[in-house]
Amino acid sequence: MILLTGATGRVGTAAGKALFQAGVPFRVLVRDPEKMAVAGPDVQVVQGDLSDPASIGESLKGISRALIVMGNHPDQAGLERQFASLAADAGVSHLVKVSSMEAAPEATAALPKNHYDTERHIISLGVDWTFLRPNYYMQNMLMYAASISRTGSFALPLGVAKTAMIDARDVGEVAAVALTGAGHAGQVYRLTGPSLMDFHEVAQRMSGVLQREINYVEQTPAAFRAVLGQFIQSAWQLDAVCELFAEIAAGSLEEQNSTTADLLDRPAMDLESFVQQFSQAFAPLD
Repeated sequence: MILLTGATGRVGTAAGKALFQAGVPFRVLVRDPEKMAVAGPDVQVVQGDLSDPASIGESLKGISRALIVMGNHPDQAGLERQFASLAADAGVSHLVKVSSMEAAPEATAALPKNHYDTERHIISLGVDWTFLRPNYYMQNMLMYAASISRTGSFALPLGVAKTAMIDARDVGEVAAVALTGAGHAGQVYRLTGPSLMDFHEVAQRMSGVLQREINYVEQTPAAFRAVLGQFIQSAWQLDAVCELFAEIAAGSLEEQNSTTADLLDRPAMDLESFVQQFSQAFAPLD
């Protein structure tokens, strides 16, 4: 039996849908079962979260493989490592963790460093493991949908740095592949979309799909922090996100490969198709 954490998030939802469509039974550990995108006799639900060892213990009964995915949080590293340890103690043989492309021994920013250290912890447990290290998520552009709708522009502190943006749904499908297939133990998969581009090109490609001019504004780090501070109350998280974006601006995500397409046996989602799917979110306000 497979267990999914983060099953109501972007990656976890996509993993659940892929398993469901393949007819693979699985269990989820979720705070709010009503937010589940899939339901049926082959989907078992345990209500709880990674901060509750009792619900974790219940969710791990009879589990052989598990997905670890969690949003950025001050306690993320500790909670993920606690879950991994409890999973190993419960007899889980294979852990698939959604990590970060910047996770590396030399990582200094809090978020990728935490991911890398958690990876090391999982390896130390003696279980099989697979680490997914995705590039910049296309879904991040949806955070700027209101600005694009209102002003035809979006601002980021990334200068002319390039990323190979990937659809979070593709990452979820890769997770499902790693959870169900053979040959994925001990693999670190660096996952990207099909195109390496800076955000001026992102704006240009969005313009082509939306049939109106979209502009990318090169924002200063200070301006980015000021705007972000209006929405993020946690000082730790604000510092961590700003630190991460500084590394992206310095080129930490300038990588493109075919791994996603190879694992899915189909092309990875391209930006144009993504923007077309969410075109209503970017549409001008009436």
